[in-house]
Amino acid sequence: MKNPERTMMGTCRFFLCLGAWFVAAALLLYPVFANAAPVKVIVLTDAAGLGDKGFNDVCWQGVLKAGKDFGFEPRFLQSREQADYASNLTLAAGNADIVVTLGFLFTDSLKQVAPQFPKTRFIHIEGDIQSDNLTCYDFRSEEGGFLAGLVAGLFTKKNMVGAVSGMDIPPVEAYVSGFRAGVKTAAKAKGSAIEVSIAQAGSFNDPVKGKSLAKTLIDKGVDVIFRVAGNTGVGVSEAVRSAGGVHLIAEDLDQDGEMPGKILASTLKRMDVVIYNAIRDTTENRFKAGHFWLGAAEGAIDLTAMKYSAGMFAPADLERIEKAKVLLRGGELKIPKRTGEVDGFVAPEL
Repeated sequence: MKNPERTMMGTCRFFLCLGAWFVAAALLLYPVFANAAPVKVIVLTDAAGLGDKGFNDVCWQGVLKAGKDFGFEPRFLQSREQADYASNLTLAAGNADIVVTLGFLFTDSLKQVAPQFPKTRFIHIEGDIQSDNLTCYDFRSEEGGFLAGLVAGLFTKKNMVGAVSGMDIPPVEAYVSGFRAGVKTAAKAKGSAIEVSIAQAGSFNDPVKGKSLAKTLIDKGVDVIFRVAGNTGVGVSEAVRSAGGVHLIAEDLDQDGEMPGKILASTLKRMDVVIYNAIRDTTENRFKAGHFWLGAAEGAIDLTAMKYSAGMFAPADLERIEKAKVLLRGGELKIPKRTGEVDGFVAPEL
């Protein structure tokens, strides 16, 4: 007859050995999982590249934060001219798990290249492209432009404001159309006409031309300039910096601290947050293809708190700016996004 005590001891030894085996196996396998290759992410900028103090830089901030949080080292590839877009996109798609493309000008190349790389996930900013492996986001830039125009119109002492834009593409047209509508709203509040001058550079990567165009506006008498020009806008900022009595409104990124008091406000387009969330969802196997519109109602369009300039505005005008933000967030204002829609825009009472 078996000894129950000896049997129990044998059983315990068996489970102890089995447990030790599992621990050893886990330790052996741990490096395999711990050292799994991180996701490969490549960002393609337009010709303006990084350092534009706006569109590309704010997008890159979102990628850098994602890289830090999700354990990858992002790389970027700058196209020197539009002719390079398709070849650079093909190169990136073949060497990355996720490709992030920045700007409307990539639209045609994405339509051509994305379907050729079904296992690569594409995240695109500005433009509508239909593909099962691509998610793209458009922003209601006209809402940011409206806030910029309202600030410019309420502030101007000469009743002459202007904007320097980059290329004539839909997102820029929306920004400028919204700006005109915002100025129109400010004019209604002030009870006086305000002249608006628009100068187009035809490029997002020509600071010299941006500075020249801004100087032309300043010589004309404009005392507030809205820059919507990518790296070309760096030249606009330089012109405003050296001009007395002239102020700037910046775009996409909070730049108020670059020239405290000279920059009245910056419109905010939260592309950094959108890109971060899209990369997070993709790395967590929650990628969702499609085209999505985002604006003030979704928290994607806003205006800075005007930390350095609020004291330069009348309290009533600050209240008007805040009311405009509230109306936009509530979806109560429809801002024109096309040039031909501005004349028919009825300025609201603020």
